[in-house]
Amino acid sequence: MPGTEVLRAYRFTLDPSDAERAALSRYAGACRWAYNYAVAKKTQAHQAWADRRAAYLEAGLSEAEAKERIKADGAELTDRIKVWDHHRKSLTLILAGKPPLPAMQPPAGQEALVRQLAAARADAAGTSRERELLTEGRATVNALKAKAFSAGFRTPNATDTSALWRMERDLPKEEGGSPWWREVNVYCFTSGFDRAQVAWKYWQDSLAGRRAGQRHGYPRFKKKGHAESFALFHDVKRPIIRLEGYRRLVMPGLGSIRIHDSGKRLARLVERGQAVIQSVTVTRGGHRWYASVLAKVQQDAPVLWEHVHDDGIRTPYLSRAQAEKAAENGGRVEQIGRPTARQRAGGLVGVDLGSRNLAALSSPLDPADPADPALVQYPRLLADSLAKLSKAQRAMSRCQQGSGRWRKATARVSRVHQQITVRRASFLHGLSKKLATGFTHVAIEDLDLTALTTSAKGTRDKPGKNVKAKARLNRHLLDAGLGSLRKKLAYKTAWYGSQLVVLDQGEPVIATCAKCKERNPSSDPSCSQFHCPSCGAAVHRHENSAANIVDAARRQLKTVASDRGETQNARRAPASPRVRKAPGQGALKREDTG
Repeated sequence: MPGTEVLRAYRFTLDPSDAERAALSRYAGACRWAYNYAVAKKTQAHQAWADRRAAYLEAGLSEAEAKERIKADGAELTDRIKVWDHHRKSLTLILAGKPPLPAMQPPAGQEALVRQLAAARADAAGTSRERELLTEGRATVNALKAKAFSAGFRTPNATDTSALWRMERDLPKEEGGSPWWREVNVYCFTSGFDRAQVAWKYWQDSLAGRRAGQRHGYPRFKKKGHAESFALFHDVKRPIIRLEGYRRLVMPGLGSIRIHDSGKRLARLVERGQAVIQSVTVTRGGHRWYASVLAKVQQDAPVLWEHVHDDGIRTPYLSRAQAEKAAENGGRVEQIGRPTARQRAGGLVGVDLGSRNLAALSSPLDPADPADPALVQYPRLLADSLAKLSKAQRAMSRCQQGSGRWRKATARVSRVHQQITVRRASFLHGLSKKLATGFTHVAIEDLDLTALTTSAKGTRDKPGKNVKAKARLNRHLLDAGLGSLRKKLAYKTAWYGSQLVVLDQGEPVIATCAKCKERNPSSDPSCSQFHCPSCGAAVHRHENSAANIVDAARRQLKTVASDRGETQNARRAPASPRVRKAPGQGALKREDTG
């Protein structure tokens, strides 16, 4: 079976003492503070840019002309930053014993500064003056960048934000500093800066239309006590994050903390050299603290997809989509290995995610057991806990906000929600693994869950209909965790050698007869039976939809195979559909996906 290197997270439930719980909250608070600090810096810089643009627009310039004028206004400052940053990088490499950067082409108007800094480096070569120059260079670069940020010429990234914070961290709290920063690990701050950078990128992608879903505004500030989390890193060559036995986890700055679960599986992988711990992310959920240990693991996979470069270099990928994306600039994609016998026996399965049942399958989960049902019922976790949750929420509403009783009541509500979340995740993990390990292809619809769960309340002028029934349906759909199931299928199918096939939105699987393929636009989706006026077939609606999903997936797979798969390479040139054998395998035949 071919093997590859993957990133896997191992989640453990922590069992901290009161002192350790306080330390975890302190670390999470530092990460939240860093996130808010970075978001504030980015928002201020972008607002300064927006003010400049508005001034030019009021002066009669067009949008494009205003942007070009702002770029021209900051050109001189930007060039100075480039020159000083080149100076700083060269000194850093020299002090590290590495060759310096090649001489830079001086920007227009900066020739004298380039010559001055080059002469200073030459005069200080081999002396202690080099470190002084490096300190001076760092301070100058940070000061110039701060000036550019305040003027709106550029927006700070995570590295820039970290540099700004290092300049201000020893200032008093009233002046925006964080003099308490030595009480926590510095990675709490850097992880907060990184998360703010990701949130900012998501907002920009949404603004430009590159991100699906509704448009977003500025990233919001995080409130104390909500979504407490932080990440810690270490040098993998000198690891600090490690398991101490099977029941304790060691983290930098926090020491050894007991865990409820057994860490035997990860510990043995590390002992055998099959796993290297990269980082740990600690999160609070309800009354529990969880540690998610990210490790780089050597894992066997039934199927791998290789991008074969034009020069013969092979790069393995777990999913075919990743390999085909890498081959867009040249090369071809080859398959290594084949699905397991159980997956080949299951073949292609269509999964209809619905409201009455969590999933209706075109084939049972266990093909060897004819009695195995093809309908997966809802666990109805929220409905079963609704009475308990309502009682806890009513008790919380009777308390004065901010009081001791209110905090205890809030903790009870949070605990109920966390129990529901954990049980739902456990159920979906089991279902997704059965689908990924039991079939070669898992086909699902591309559901727009935001549109499906939109309220029917309407407006005062146009009130909605059946609002109560629609709210009950929305709660039912959200309780099922359909989006979470799709995410789990996406990575588990790659892990276990199967493929996830997502149909195009608008595929008429509900209103089409699976037998005669005629569409019935007047079909009522709320009816449990599907009646075809053309052939007279009467079947369960979910069974009909699952069969249509299988047919649509087969058409999509044939299109992929003829357009991007074995018969053509990324340059749309003919390529032989070779399948590379895994070690110890016999000759392989192409599996019939139809």
